[in-house]
Amino acid sequence: MSFGMQRRTALKTLAAAAVAAQAPAFAADYPDKQIRMLWPFATGGLGANLARVLAEGLSQRLGQTVYVDARPGGGGVVGFQALKAAVPDGYTIMLGTNSTSTLLPSMMKGLPFDPIKDFEHVAMVYTSGNVIVVKADSPIKDFADLRAQARANPGKLTYGSAGNGSTYHLMPALFDQLNGSKMVHVPYKGGSPAYMGLLGGETSVVFGDLSALPHVQAGKMRALGVLSRKRVAAAPDIPTTAELGMPDLVMESFYGLFAPKGTPREILARLNKETAATLAEPIVQAQLKTLSTQAAPDTSSKYFVDQITKETARWRPVIEAGGIVAE
Repeated sequence: MSFGMQRRTALKTLAAAAVAAQAPAFAADYPDKQIRMLWPFATGGLGANLARVLAEGLSQRLGQTVYVDARPGGGGVVGFQALKAAVPDGYTIMLGTNSTSTLLPSMMKGLPFDPIKDFEHVAMVYTSGNVIVVKADSPIKDFADLRAQARANPGKLTYGSAGNGSTYHLMPALFDQLNGSKMVHVPYKGGSPAYMGLLGGETSVVFGDLSALPHVQAGKMRALGVLSRKRVAAAPDIPTTAELGMPDLVMESFYGLFAPKGTPREILARLNKETAATLAEPIVQAQLKTLSTQAAPDTSSKYFVDQITKETARWRPVIEAGGIVAE
């Protein structure tokens, strides 16, 4: 080997050693500046509030500001693309939802990312139930009545959704498949407009999230059931769809913390640890109760990935049978 080659080899070895030596120090110093938490939907609503709760908790525990950066568009696609393009240094993370990570892969051809392969799965963070509601003066009195009227009047009952391909769309689509009925889909630009449409008499029913509960408690809506395996703590008097004779009609929304692929293991472990500690704080638990949401039963990365994989497989045949495509 010539002297020049020996010198180049030695320099490469030294450079590699320097990088290896710097990596643990870098992770040990994390974080030393503010952290951006992407939220892949618009500001306002349940999910954005949950992002703020987590950001505030992590700010306290990490000693650096964690701020929420809303990147709406494409049913969450814009936010996921922004995360995929971010530097994997722990200073850009994202609170994502099951609607994008488990439903879009079956609804959108050419999805520009893989929810499993293209990201690090830091922690499962929250779970939240869903509820079936009608207007308080609706002739539909209970869940059995909804089933009977939907079967007897194909194409007559209407359901409002938060948009084509949203969870508000998938839940009644599954109901129709299980019930042998055919209701008419009326998409709105978000969950709140869908509820306003129901209150205005524009639709017959909404299968939506628990932000409907204040309307139920105010006597403006009637809850027919929750789409959960267990009754939800925020509304323990509302029966589950399993109790009502349709155990396969379940949709439990979940939220998880993602990071760019290649983020150092030490940083991922720190974020996971501090997320779990944040969720255990009494003040955070009180905030979640107000938002009708629970901390995830397991905050591990493995549980998060398992849920994405399982729910993607469960909803794919429902999406295909209904011919549902994302907007």
